[in-house]
Amino acid sequence: MTVFHAADRQRITTADLPDGSSVFSSGQFVIRADGTARFDRHYHDFPELWMVAAGRGTVLVGGTEHQVGPGDIVYTAPGLEHDILNVSDELRVFWLSFDRPNGSAGAHLHRTPSDAAKHLVPAHPNTEAGHCG
Repeated sequence: MTVFHAADRQRITTADLPDGSSVFSSGQFVIRADGTARFDRHYHDFPELWMVAAGRGTVLVGGTEHQVGPGDIVYTAPGLEHDILNVSDELRVFWLSFDRPNGSAGAHLHRTPSDAAKHLVPAHPNTEAGHCG
């Protein structure tokens, strides 16, 4: 398969992998801006890209906070923790995970039990969170 309809939450499966592609996981996630969304601080043993399609918020990547908005791309290297700290508008993000090492579970990894517990993502609708250029 060469087209994945991630807007409909379709995800790549092992049966769908395009020949020669190192991408093994892709899809979309949405973080609502109503204070009810949850997310976990995590890392991977493979690289991952987030492409922000809509919304604005603050993400944490490797200890540094970044304001993100539509058109931004977030790269997380293997072992680099990342998290969503807050949103000001509903955040819609497409992700691609690639170069999965042999033996990898291909999942979220956590340094502490509290990181594994999904936390509420605060909504800050009146903030200036967004693209920093």
